[in-house]
Amino acid sequence: MSRKRKKDKIGTKTSSFGSSGRFGHDSSEFYRSKLYEGLPSECEESSIKENKFPLNLINHIFCKSSETMEEIPDNSVHLVITSPPYNVGKEYEEGMTLQEYRAFLSSVFKEAYRVLVP
Repeated sequence: MSRKRKKDKIGTKTSSFGSSGRFGHDSSEFYRSKLYEGLPSECEESSIKENKFPLNLINHIFCKSSETMEEIPDNSVHLVITSPPYNVGKEYEEGMTLQEYRAFLSSVFKEAYRVLVP
């Protein structure tokens, strides 16, 4: 009769090369790293107030560039997913110079940052 030894599960933590699991995961060391230096934590009170997202815009699709989202109030969105053109010669792309492309991405990211709740 074979007896299997019950293995105690020990929580994981962020290692220098990922983690094999995510049970009881402690990522506090990662969030204390230089990457997050100076940023407010989720536990701190934010001086920025979340604005209500307009009810008439819920489940609405805007067919335009994310460079300008004037319909959306500051600090009212919790998630932004974007897929900007990669400027690699696709039929629908404009073929921008590197400087133009970086300026374009900057304007999209700046506008996304404006609407996001911290």
